[in-house]
Amino acid sequence: MEELALFKRHVHEIHNAAGIVIAKQQLTKAVWPDLITSDAGDEGIKLEFSQPAIIWNAPLRASSSALAKRAIVMDGCFYFKDGTFDKGGASLEVYSASRSSEGYKLELLEAMHFDIEPHAQQSPFHPMFHVQFGKNHRWDLGALQGRVAELTRLDVSKVAINRDMDMPTRDVRIPTPQMDYLSMLVMVVADYFCEKNSTHEVKSGFKRLLQKVMDSRNEARVGRQSIRLEQRWANAGQNTPPFSAAHWYQESCR
Repeated sequence: MEELALFKRHVHEIHNAAGIVIAKQQLTKAVWPDLITSDAGDEGIKLEFSQPAIIWNAPLRASSSALAKRAIVMDGCFYFKDGTFDKGGASLEVYSASRSSEGYKLELLEAMHFDIEPHAQQSPFHPMFHVQFGKNHRWDLGALQGRVAELTRLDVSKVAINRDMDMPTRDVRIPTPQMDYLSMLVMVVADYFCEKNSTHEVKSGFKRLLQKVMDSRNEARVGRQSIRLEQRWANAGQNTPPFSAAHWYQESCR
């Protein structure tokens, strides 16, 4: 349990590192929830967020000067069994956010979830790590409206959220690297807040974020399925170490 307490503190450090980069965008605000621990029985110990994380007033991309803004909503969970990260999931929803005399209206633009299949139960037809678009473990709508109302300092009745979205490929499982919540956070920060012409502060801040995610204190950095995948590579005669999504970025090798 001491290791999980250290992990929770390290997740807080990762959020702080991400927040430094995000804060370089004027008027953008990130609100991070707490991790809570529960006994999941045979599945081990479960860590999940008390509510979704939200990045409010995110740009369309780092270089964008458009007035249109995004609300990025994220969530995730981690299961630890016998001291090892065994399985987990991460969810992402991206909304357009428009202001009117009535308040704020959010329209769902994209939804996806990343899965990490449990080591002992992997289906022969499911990639151990995969993403599905348009299919998400959606949060309670009222709770999300309350979260936005709190951020915008409006009454909850002034926040309208439309989650209707037609995604015909929602059942396609696309193989990925290990995309746990923390790796997903790296992806969001890289794609919404960083670009080739970013300032030195943004570039160095992103490198610090990568270092935090790849630090040994991140107990979810290498999960049981990553170890299993490494063994598959070894059996194929390749000497390739396991990786997290952070290893896919140029800065990770510096």
